[in-house]
Amino acid sequence: IVYKCGWAPFEGTTFHHSVSQTFVNGQLVYDNGVINDEVRGMEVRYI
Repeated sequence: IVYKCGWAPFEGTTFHHSVSQTFVNGQLVYDNGVINDEVRGMEVRYI
């Protein structure tokens, strides 16, 4: 798990699965190793 905020709810957990697809605002961004560079999201900011 990659994160910048300094914590992760699943830190230390071992997973036996992998991510096959990722959606941002309803648009497919990642599909089985292929990244769609045209889709942009917004940076998550922690206050």
